[in-house]
Amino acid sequence: MVDLPSVKMKSREGTVVDSYEFILRNLIEMNRLWIRIQHMPGDRTKETKRRRERERNDLRILVGSNLNRLSQLEGISAHTYGSKILPRILEEIAICRDPLAQAYLMDCIIQVFPDEYHLETLEVFLGVCPRLREKVNVRTILQNMMQRLLHYYQEATLSNDEEDTNDVKQAMAIHSFDMFESCIQRYFEARGMNIPPRDIIRLQGCLLNYAL
Repeated sequence: MVDLPSVKMKSREGTVVDSYEFILRNLIEMNRLWIRIQHMPGDRTKETKRRRERERNDLRILVGSNLNRLSQLEGISAHTYGSKILPRILEEIAICRDPLAQAYLMDCIIQVFPDEYHLETLEVFLGVCPRLREKVNVRTILQNMMQRLLHYYQEATLSNDEEDTNDVKQAMAIHSFDMFESCIQRYFEARGMNIPPRDIIRLQGCLLNYAL
């Protein structure tokens, strides 16, 4: 018997890139499974429907937990988030074409990631809104993001942040209004006559409140 030469395996410690890549792949696969469950063939009895709803709810929580883990990873900067992580999540949201998944993931992004990340990536986030399905309530998404940023600006004003010596946050606040206004205009152009007049008024009302 010939002894095979032993191979020395080199162990490599995982990096933050490995971590967020793994979580992103997991997020995407779970989201697609979550969507597929509702289209699975089979009987349509009440028991089956209840079971699938439970399964979908469990998967929905797991999908959201992946986003939460991403937001808590150490070593993730706003630049990494804006250039590597957020575009991947938004592209999955745009191509999944499921209104429930789109609305849920957009809301999760708003809730779990830091305010500073939203400030630096607002234009990227808003860019996907005109691509969402018609059943997705874009007004609620924009309103939630506006509220998140408003709290941030108000807290910064109350704390009299010394780091904002050059009125950087004030300039960003003004610039964010322009981005919201541009997003709403693109949304109107994408949906055309399919937008009910009351939704147009409500969106403009949200923008006005944000400006005030």
